[in-house]
Amino acid sequence: MNPWTDLGRIDLGDSLLDRQITGEDGTVVGKVDDLELRAEGGTYVVDALLVGPEALADRLGGPIGGLLRRIGRGFRARAPQRIPLTAIRRLEPTIVVTTAVAQATDSPSEDWLRRRVIGRIPGAGRASR
Repeated sequence: MNPWTDLGRIDLGDSLLDRQITGEDGTVVGKVDDLELRAEGGTYVVDALLVGPEALADRLGGPIGGLLRRIGRGFRARAPQRIPLTAIRRLEPTIVVTTAVAQATDSPSEDWLRRRVIGRIPGAGRASR
């Protein structure tokens, strides 16, 4: 199931990059940090969404990308998490993926922020319920 089947060409910057990704059950996955593309018939086709500091570092490049790569190592980040387009269920203000994919895709930086920052805000534990 691909929500873009009937859309034809889309602007990837507006439609995908930096959008929040959640599971059908509300699980927060992270944001789209980069895209995996393949060449097909003289154009490029998106195969997957990439999540994680490594993906964002590759997208930005230069000194900022290097800084993000070092920060990612601090979160024990590994290769970017890959979410195939077949896992996308709906496009809302967020990109909604299957619950199984959302639970299998971990974001070390999101986990760190949830534990170290958000979790310390009074009442934050009830905010997502």
